[in-house]
Parts: sequence; C-alpha cells; structure tokens
Amino acid sequence: MKFPLSLVLVSLVLSLSGLAQKPLKTLPWGSYTVRIEGSPGGGQVARILAGGRTAVEIEGWLLSASFVEVTGKAPRELLVTDFSGGAHCCLTLYLFSQEGELRNLLYEELGDGVFELRDLDGDGRSELVLTRIYSYFGDLPFALSPGVVRVYAYDGMVFYEATRRFPRLSLREMEHYRKGFLEGKKRGDLEAMKGNALGYWANALVIGRGAAAKDWLMRNAPFEVRKWLLVNEEALLRSVSAFDLSTNRKLPPEKP
Repeated sequence: MKFPLSLVLVSLVLSLSGLAQKPLKTLPWGSYTVRIEGSPGGGQVARILAGGRTAVEIEGWLLSASFVEVTGKAPRELLVTDFSGGAHCCLTLYLFSQEGELRNLLYEELGDGVFELRDLDGDGRSELVLTRIYSYFGDLPFALSPGVVRVYAYDGMVFYEATRRFPRLSLREMEHYRKGFLEGKKRGDLEAMKGNALGYWANALVIGRGAAAKDWLMRNAPFEVRKWLLVNEEALLRSVSAFDLSTNRKLPPEKP
C-alpha cells in the first residue's frame, strides 16, 4: 500500500519531534522527579516535576543532575550544573533542597572556575569548594591566570564563607604557586613568575596570611615582578576584601 508523500513527511516530522522530547535522563528525587531533555531550539531543559507538573524549569546547553548531601536531611540535595561550552566558559550551579519545601539554596555563575562538593570536617555534610580563576588579571595570559580557592559551608539557612576554617586547601595552593614561582625564577620567565606570585599571594590573603606572603614576594621577586604586583595590589585586595576600599587607602576617604 502506498501513502501520500505529504502524509509520510508529516509522520516523519512527528517522529523526530518525539525523539527530540525523549528524556535524556530521569531521576526520582523524594516526592519529585528530575528530568533532563533535549530542547527543540537546541540545548537542553531540566525540569523538576511534582505529580507530572513542572515546578522548576532550567534552560541550558549541557545540563547534568546529581545528588549531594548538604543539609544532612533526607532526601539529599539536587545539584544541577550547566556548561555553556566554548573555551574558558561557562559553568553555572544550581542547588535545590526539599527541606521544608522545594527551595533553591544556591545559584552561582562560576564562569571558567571549577567546583567540588566535599565533606571537609567529617560531619556528613558537604562543603562547597570553589576555585575562581583570575582570568587575564593584570594582562596575564589565560594559561598563566591562577585560581583562588574559597570554601563555603551551609548553616541551615544560607551558605557562608568558611575558607579560614579549612586553611589546608589554601596552604596547598600557596605551596603549588610558590614552587611555580621559584621554577619560573630559575628560568627567568617573568610572566610565569607574575602568575604564580599572584596565585601565592591571593590564596594567602583569603586565610589571613596576605601580609606575610607579600613580604616573601617583595624579598624574592625581581624588580619587574615586584612592580607589577604593587601596581595591581589595589585590584587584588578589592577582590578579596569584605568591604569596599577607599581609593586612596585613607580613612575616612578624602572628598573629591
């Protein structure tokens, strides 16, 4: 039996449309269901479903979903990540909890940084470890732009900065960049020295050891690197300071 070409084409379009909507991943999550599916316009869509109805919808490019323990209460929290693709970009994090009701505990556009959820103190709940990249800071090439580790813990209501509670992560980064600085110094590689000096100093600042790190760099870095660090010191301090800094570093700020 032959079918009209128009009917064949309509059937083909409907079939392809059905394939496009077929879930790429389906996960049960307590009283909800998590579903990731392809988007007809490209990219992907993640949905948190309650009784078959969409409670939350996230549009992205390359989505993933997994479960992590953050609050210490069942069920575990839902982590959704979106990677936009492309060089040096871009990662977005979403963290949802069913504690009390469906809540979004975290939304973070991490850019080209990296993250990890890990129990650092053995209490059964994960801390959020973020490494932010100081991309092109002070005209550094991206390949030499260092990362700075920050730790965030959940207190039952919000995430708060807890980097100083877990200094070993920052100390590890400091040692890594210190070693890289000394190796660059042996080679006479000024750009490598700048990038590693920045990483060493920035990771020291977030655990309250910035003054000692600066002193070490001023004693060990060549003139060109010291000059570069001092020119960019204000921007570096602003990036880690809890409060805005006066442009002239005087209190109170001078009026223009």
